[in-house]
Parts: sequence; structure tokens; C-alpha cells
Amino acid sequence: MRGDTPSLGILFRMISAAALTALVFSCSHEPAPRSDADVAVADVDGARITLKDLKSEIAARRGLTPSISARSASRGEVQEALRTLIDRAVVLKEGERLGVSVTGSEVEKEIERFRSDFPSGGLEKALLQAGMEMDGWRAELVRSLLHRKAAGAIADSLVTVSGEEVEAAYRQRARQLSRPERIRVRQFLFPSKEDARDARKRIREGETPEEILRRNSDAAVRPTVAELGEVTREDLPPEIAAELFLLPESGVSRVVPREGSYSLFQVVRKEPAGTLTLAAAAPEIREELLRDRREEAFRSWLTQKVEKADIRVQETILDQLAGGRK
Repeated sequence: MRGDTPSLGILFRMISAAALTALVFSCSHEPAPRSDADVAVADVDGARITLKDLKSEIAARRGLTPSISARSASRGEVQEALRTLIDRAVVLKEGERLGVSVTGSEVEKEIERFRSDFPSGGLEKALLQAGMEMDGWRAELVRSLLHRKAAGAIADSLVTVSGEEVEAAYRQRARQLSRPERIRVRQFLFPSKEDARDARKRIREGETPEEILRRNSDAAVRPTVAELGEVTREDLPPEIAAELFLLPESGVSRVVPREGSYSLFQVVRKEPAGTLTLAAAAPEIREELLRDRREEAFRSWLTQKVEKADIRVQETILDQLAGGRK
């Protein structure tokens, strides 16, 4: 018996060590919680809609961050958000089939459009306050642009307007086609009055918008250029209109202070008042007729496509997200 004791002790220690190893192994290999981006709440013809997508859509509808929005969403809100995402998935899939894409320059132009609504650095600050990172916001912006272009391409493929229809509409509106004086305006925004004054001098000397941006940009500050398009006197504040409509083509306004920034306005082109000819009015009339038909045709197309789509929804996840609320 005395000879068996060491063997039993060794065996006991081996069993204990094996048990401990198994415990450590099982603990260390416990699966980590899946992120919202890895959880699929629906599948639309092979396109996944994730829990992150759903929470982000709810947030966008309610103006909250995804975590806050998801905690308080009702089942009705969840269903409405999911329906929007399903529609979007169908449109994006068709856009992919049609070869719709978004270029880097289109994305940058859209970002600059958003920047023009804020003082210098204001866009980044607003995103930070909303709990969003710039890269994530940019990705959402790309998807939004893709959806917009895809929807437009789909609608364009569904409707047409004949030359006879355009001419008939022109004759009906002949009296309404007198156009007031218009100017095409470009706006520059700068963080300081000194930068704006220096840029005004250089613009008048013939420097391009790209050269102005490059010259006045550094690691911390970057001015903004926005194309405002064609405007009438009624489209502008009276004091701005009074100055701009007196300027020649390529003329530059005085420095205009705004909250947290300073603006310059450049008159790119001037259009005198007059009555539009059929040739001049045709593009706008055609676009208006198409716009009225596009919306109806697109909605009809989308309804039919969604009805025919293979849609699989994880109802359990939706119930958990809504927390039993109706």
C-alpha cells in the first residue's frame, strides 16, 4: 500500500491539472459577444441588413445616437425603419445591376456642401457631438449618394417625355416664362477676416478657386468653396443682392462676416431678364414633366420589386430590440 501512495498522488495531481486546464481552456475560448455589424436582422435577395444598420436608421429618424434610439424604439418604429432599409436594399441592388457608382470627386463635393453650412471645423465638431466618427459618416454618405443615383437611374429608365409634349407645355406656359435677371454665384468661406481680404485680392487678380484653397489651407484650417448656382434678387438677402447684381462677371463682393467665418461672393455669370425661347425652356420643361412621372413610376416599380423579393426577417431580434413595446 505504501508503494501505491506516490502513484495515487501523481494521478490526483494529473487529474486536478487536467481539470484546471480544461477550465482555463473553456474560459479562454468563450465566444466574444457579436457586434451589431455582425448580427443580421434581415436578408433581401442575398443582401444583409444588420442590427447596426437598423439602429442607425432608427437614430436618423429620431435625431439621436444609435444606442439611445434603439433603447427607446417601439415595435412600430422598428418595423418602419426596417421597411425603409428593405426598400433601400432593393434599390441599391438594382443600381448595382445598372452599373451605378459614385466617384471620389462626387463624395468630396457633397462633403464640401455640408461643410459650407458650418464655420471652419464645425462639421467635425457636430459629428463628434453626435457620437459619430468621420469615416463612419463618410461611409453613410457614400451609401446615400449611391441610393440617390440608383433611384434616379431607375426612374429615368421608366419614363419618357416626347418633343410634342414639351412644345405643348411651353405654349401653355408662354406667359409664365419671362425670367428675371439671374446671376450664377460662387461662395468662399474663410476662418479669418485677414484670409478673406487676401483671397479677395488674389481672386481679383485671376487666381482660380483651387489655387485660393491651396494657398489658404494648412493642417488645422481649410477654407470652403460652394457653388450656389443661379439665383435671382429674391433668392438673396437684400443687402447681398444689391451688391452682387451690380458686379460684372468674375466680380467679387466685399468681405461679409458670418457667425464664426467670413464670406466672399463671386459672380460667375450674369443672365439678363427676358422671355425664354422654346429651345432655352425645353430642358427645364422636360425635367419638370419627367419629375412628375418619375416619382409615380418609381414608387410603382419599388412596390412590385419588394413584393417579389426574397425577404427573410429575424423576428426574434426585432422583438428583443423593441423590448415588447408596440
